[in-house]
Amino acid sequence: MIRIPATQARQRWAQTMDSARRNPVTITDHGRETVMVLDIEVAHRALRALEDAEDAAAADAAQVAIEAGEETVPLEDMARELGLKLE
Repeated sequence: MIRIPATQARQRWAQTMDSARRNPVTITDHGRETVMVLDIEVAHRALRALEDAEDAAAADAAQVAIEAGEETVPLEDMARELGLKLE
């Protein structure tokens, strides 16, 4: 991974963008990592993976709650509450 100071990123923005298309570029401010520039496809894959992990964690938590005997809401009741018609 490439690390560059913000001043260098600003001065050489086109080069920074070219580098980011190949490998993520971490931009620092006073030596502290502040932002990362990366290829859009990499960013989309990372966001999808994060969303999938969050969904899996929520499903696991719901399963634990159900197994612990917490009250559930029947689908028909939820649909009615949301104003949805089940077919």
